[in-house]
Amino acid sequence: MQLRDVFALLIAVAFVWLVIKSMFRQWGKEKQTPLRGKFRAAMDWLEENGYQIIRVRQRATWTGYYDSRQFERQLIADFIVRKGARTYVVKVTNSRDKGVNGVKLRGEWHPLVEAFHVHGALQIDVENEQIHSIDFMMKSPSYVKWRKVLNRTLWFCAGAFTAVMWLHGR
Repeated sequence: MQLRDVFALLIAVAFVWLVIKSMFRQWGKEKQTPLRGKFRAAMDWLEENGYQIIRVRQRATWTGYYDSRQFERQLIADFIVRKGARTYVVKVTNSRDKGVNGVKLRGEWHPLVEAFHVHGALQIDVENEQIHSIDFMMKSPSYVKWRKVLNRTLWFCAGAFTAVMWLHGR
């Protein structure tokens, strides 16, 4: 084996190592984001008030399609917390935020609640020492409710029919 063969082998091994490392890097320990200032104060407040912190700085991707155009947006939750049986997404805001309106609720908060499958959201303003609870309720039209009832009734009847046929064959 010549020197150039050894050199080529080392380059190949280094390349394979880099590829494997990049493929499995997300399987390692979760990155711990250092909490400074407002985030640390919000974390302390949550823990003092009985919230269990489940995740820190979680990300989700929202993708929307309009014909062939694609729109993407990163959804970032500062904390995912649990209190009792309810789970919340938490955003830490600063005093410069101009409050909440319908557009902000629909555009920012509702996608967070849906993306992380939580019961509601908490907005924490550390500077003014305020916390706001955000919740959503959808009222479906009656035809949607009846379609859901009909669907579940049909599944129940199919299961009952299958059970009767199975027991009748014994």
